[in-house]
Amino acid sequence: MKHSRSFVTFALLGTLVSGAALAHGIAPQDASGDSGAPAFSDISKDGKSIKRSDIPKDVDALKELRAHFPEADLNHDGRVDKSEYDAYINKNSQRPQSQQ
Repeated sequence: MKHSRSFVTFALLGTLVSGAALAHGIAPQDASGDSGAPAFSDISKDGKSIKRSDIPKDVDALKELRAHFPEADLNHDGRVDKSEYDAYINKNSQRPQSQQ
């Protein structure tokens, strides 16, 4: 009987731990998730949008955005807002990497 209580205790503990691990995996994903790009809030000076000049030149993950800024600026207002930034970064992070 003592062994069956231990088994139930370990099973319950394992369920709780795995549930907590799953909860951490379900967190909303930021654009920077897999791409290595910084969060929009780290680049934007006003928290609403970024201009091409706001994009750091030395961040490899943003070089393509900097080079193709008009493509990311979907409403053509000269600025990229958070949704445009997220869409562009996510689109580019899903592209298969070219093989060398």
